[in-house]
Amino acid sequence: MKAPMDVASAERRRGAKGSNGGPPVTGKTFLRQAEFLEQRGLSFESRTFEADGVPDSAVAESSRSLYLHGGEERAALLEAAPPSPAIVWQSIGPAGIPHGQTYGSGPGSSVTVAGRVAAIAVDPTNSSHVLIGSAAGGIWETLDGGTNWTPRTDDQPTLATGAIAFDPSDASTVYAGTGEGNSEYFHLGQGILVSKDGGTTWVIVAQSVFAGIGFYRLVVDPRDGQRLIAATTGGAAHSPDGGASWSLLHRGVTWDISLAYHGDEAEILLAAADGLFSGRGQGALTSVQLPGLGAFDRDRERMAVAHVPADPGQAFVFAAYQGQALLWHRAVEDGPFEPIELPSFRVGEYVDNVLDVGQAAYDWYVSVPPAGDDTVYLGAIELVRGVRAGGEWDWTDISSRIGEGDSIHPDQHTMAFDPHDANVLYAGNDGGIFRSPDCGESWQSLNAGLAISEVEYLAQRPDEPIWLLAGLQDDGTVRREQANAWSQVGLGDGGDCGTNMAHPDVCFHSYYYMHTERSDHRGDADSWQNVTPPGDSPQLLKLFYPPLEVNGEVVAKAGQIVYISRNSGANWKHVALAQPLSGRPSVASALAIPTTDTVLVGTIRGEVLVLRWENGNWAGPTALTKPRDG
Repeated sequence: MKAPMDVASAERRRGAKGSNGGPPVTGKTFLRQAEFLEQRGLSFESRTFEADGVPDSAVAESSRSLYLHGGEERAALLEAAPPSPAIVWQSIGPAGIPHGQTYGSGPGSSVTVAGRVAAIAVDPTNSSHVLIGSAAGGIWETLDGGTNWTPRTDDQPTLATGAIAFDPSDASTVYAGTGEGNSEYFHLGQGILVSKDGGTTWVIVAQSVFAGIGFYRLVVDPRDGQRLIAATTGGAAHSPDGGASWSLLHRGVTWDISLAYHGDEAEILLAAADGLFSGRGQGALTSVQLPGLGAFDRDRERMAVAHVPADPGQAFVFAAYQGQALLWHRAVEDGPFEPIELPSFRVGEYVDNVLDVGQAAYDWYVSVPPAGDDTVYLGAIELVRGVRAGGEWDWTDISSRIGEGDSIHPDQHTMAFDPHDANVLYAGNDGGIFRSPDCGESWQSLNAGLAISEVEYLAQRPDEPIWLLAGLQDDGTVRREQANAWSQVGLGDGGDCGTNMAHPDVCFHSYYYMHTERSDHRGDADSWQNVTPPGDSPQLLKLFYPPLEVNGEVVAKAGQIVYISRNSGANWKHVALAQPLSGRPSVASALAIPTTDTVLVGTIRGEVLVLRWENGNWAGPTALTKPRDG
């Protein structure tokens, strides 16, 4: 890992409060999701199920319009349009980014990363056969333990994936929940995917039930492969027939489900926004008391639950609540959940608290290996392993090692175990998928070949079309200079990019909010210098990834304020936007610089505004004709 050049770049890499007033890390993920939703006219309110498993008709109609791209008007426009010529698309990556970022240091800290992995499933009959569900890249399959990967759901109506589960009694059957509950991608849910050939081909079912709903967990009953239980943003749901029909199990956001058998009877433990619940057989769920726990803030807090597979009477519950990480353990079936004290310690330069709860609504789980009852894994920003000896727990950060040892990318979302070797585990996070052969002591990146990065923005040189600069969600800024070969040139969140078309060696990349850097040397990793516009503050509205545009030496970046430089970021002027009719602040969502004396601004409210360089200043903004409301 190359050390950041200054404190400001370290803060951007960590996602902490920036030098020009950016938000603390506790709000980073929340604010990125807010941007995604506001740009699309959506809200944080999720859909839910009716008691009979059929969604509310009004919400269902809205979902069909928003997510299935339906509507008579749209259909009429498409039918009237001339036929498009056949277009052949080719993937150019990035398919794994070498020397990606972690919070570790020393040998083993620079790893190959990919995009966010939200779900992992290992074939119960074949350890080399693994499926992953990526947040925005669909389901991928490997038959050789991760050496080679193949995308399997590019033909499906959505690529957002939140959960995957093999049928333990018949590994040829696999189920996947579309829509990622962890993030804003829950809106992209389109139903349940079912495979009858081990994950190679898929069909979609239950679209009318799950449109616009995201999955956190999908469980298949090990003794009845037709029985499915889902934890989703719309509640907990149950299917007795392999996903064909569904009924409501629990109303409201449900983050996690664990199912285990006590003799002949199955127990369900369910972690929801209104608490922990338990159910036996086909009976009703009952509330389970957890000492010190009250109502959750579902947008910022979370809870996870797991049985101990080797002794299902035991179970763990892991919660982020009122700024604290809390863990409880149940020693016997029907016994009370007793609290376990958790550590709080610093790891290296970037990790202030090994169990930081600031992103709990985004990355949070508890997992127990298939053998033994003396090890538990806690996934938050970091991955922490607890080992019990003599009644005492010893806790270790196994994702960010300092000085020596392997590290993996932060922001942990899921874990899976090899059913044939309890020492082998897989971790999924914002940097992709990683395998450990020894319970987390060492790691191997399996990300080479995975084209699942979330590309936020692109810039291209006019003289070298193969050269691209791309900003990636939480995986930095990357550059392409050869076919299918990408390298990381900037750390942290990767935002908008641009290049000076007249002198294309001069290029720009950005982080979240107004943080901006310029390179005069093709974007080489060690050539960036800070050109962030001064005067920004948390009180000024802006998208999480604000638009940036370049024309010659004119550079613009905009939120509620439009910042414009006429000398490649050395000096800046600013112009405030105001909503002409209501007086409410406008927020830029798009920029264009058609001439060096003209800047066009598009806003999240659908306005198109123009600023013109006149008499040594930028005049405006002046409203142009607004497109129709829609």
